[in-house]
Amino acid sequence: MAPPAAGRPSASAAPEPPLREAAKRRRAPACAGAGARILSLGVRGAVMVAALVLFLLFAAAAVILMLALLVAARGFRQQGRRRHRASPDSSTPPPPPAVGLPSAKIRLLPSFVPCPCDGGGDGSSSSPRICPVCLDAARAGERWRALPACGHAFHAACVDRWLLLSPGCPVCRATVSVPVS
Repeated sequence: MAPPAAGRPSASAAPEPPLREAAKRRRAPACAGAGARILSLGVRGAVMVAALVLFLLFAAAAVILMLALLVAARGFRQQGRRRHRASPDSSTPPPPPAVGLPSAKIRLLPSFVPCPCDGGGDGSSSSPRICPVCLDAARAGERWRALPACGHAFHAACVDRWLLLSPGCPVCRATVSVPVS
């Protein structure tokens, strides 16, 4: 084999012209950059899909948990209703509904007409008598009732309607007892 000539490079070891080298360098990163971009988009897409799947998974778990809690709450509520109801085979009858006093007994309760000097009449007093049932002040000539058990006083018409429905004082719930004459 002959040594290469001094001015002429050999075909196998011939250096490439500088323009071709620069073009190869420019082309190589462009090809590698496109692949990297595609890979980057693929990774981003996979991360987004995974995040969406996790979100939907947690949302489904929350819905299932809420449904389970609603079913449990409904069961507890129905169990409470069943516990408080009287069973049909119980021998004791249910208590009668609350009924007030008969009107004949209500008429036996003492009544009075308030004196204008104690705040029940013309309104000249600084503290007029006020009915706790209707919250209206006493006027001259109105009949009032004082309940014997507690001493609370009311318009006769107001307390009579109350006592027909409930046998207790509207203020303190003391049982009204009719005096025997």
